[in-house]
Amino acid sequence: MGEVAGYFAQVEAAIDAAHAAHAEMLEAVPAGLRASLPVDATGVTQGIEILAAAVGVEAEIRAARDRLNRANPAVLHGRVFGRGAPLAPETVVAAFADGARVRATLLERLASEIDGAELRDEVRGLLAEHPPPGGDGEGEGDPDASPAGHAARVAALRAAYDAQERAVLLCAGRLDATRG
Repeated sequence: MGEVAGYFAQVEAAIDAAHAAHAEMLEAVPAGLRASLPVDATGVTQGIEILAAAVGVEAEIRAARDRLNRANPAVLHGRVFGRGAPLAPETVVAAFADGARVRATLLERLASEIDGAELRDEVRGLLAEHPPPGGDGEGEGDPDASPAGHAARVAALRAAYDAQERAVLLCAGRLDATRG
């Protein structure tokens, strides 16, 4: 039974470790910097890498991730204003939301590779329940620039990241079941 629980346990451990490291880091940084780090995708990203390697699409997933992240708002801001220029709160949210959209694409591709269209559709549905802000006219450029509007976008971002954690764990569980 070692293989049956293998991938789920590995991905769950990566997510748990990432949560702990993010919390520890947030305690050690000044409040201003803490506000610019509302979420962390390290565990999901590591989970995607673990599963992609298991099904033999690691290079494809990594290349797609790199290509899709080239136009991230934080990357573009750095190219225009320089790396040392501070990011506006909405640019931070937009960058994290864009990263979430990239991971959603990767998760759907990975789900399809693990167990076909059925799992891909399950993952797509799970992620659609909690989309990142800014995808359909929300978030970046949102007319509600109030603190409450920003807080709502951060809450939506956190919900999207939580959904991605559930999606990568769903994929891991399905991989365990199909390989077990």
